[in-house]
Amino acid sequence: MFSQLNWGKPQTWHQTLASAESTLLERIISIAFFAGLTALCAQIAFSVPWTPVPYTFQTFAVLATGVYLRRNDAFLSGSLYLIVGALGAPVFAEGGSQLFDSGKLIASGGYLLAFPFASALVAEGLDRSRSAGVADIRAQLICWTLAMIPVYVIGTLWLAESYSVDLAQAFEWGVEPFLIWDFAKIVVMAIVTTKLWNYNPPSN
Repeated sequence: MFSQLNWGKPQTWHQTLASAESTLLERIISIAFFAGLTALCAQIAFSVPWTPVPYTFQTFAVLATGVYLRRNDAFLSGSLYLIVGALGAPVFAEGGSQLFDSGKLIASGGYLLAFPFASALVAEGLDRSRSAGVADIRAQLICWTLAMIPVYVIGTLWLAESYSVDLAQAFEWGVEPFLIWDFAKIVVMAIVTTKLWNYNPPSN
């Protein structure tokens, strides 16, 4: 299992995990692993008085899912995370175990529902780099940027609905405080994927 994974060269792991030659079992393990990573990173959270939305490392895991898995698997991993949480597992921020409360999506649910799409968009950029055999910086930058749009848009719209506030207030709560936070995570990961990773086809 994962016999092609070169443990001594982590800068090439993404090629194996996203390989079209991966077995079904290997894909299932990878999908489950990154769903678990998202759940783990969601627990690294802290609340602040100026927004009801906590700061977490959840988006880091969401982006990492797209970095390592190919597009469809990244989407499935994010979806698995949501399903497990909807079933009552404490996988959301600060041990949250509800996706719905009294039949209504929780206030942060808009962000959560956008996560699979964000992972898939990041994966698209990385898939293009792997196909080209070099870091396609333009494709990656476009996909990194586009990945956060559904998170911010859907998250803000539902936050406004949940708290019965206007979009300006929801934007102030759910987007403004996180722009630098999320941008920093994107910059770190983009530097790794464009400057450190190897995209040469693995040698047999």
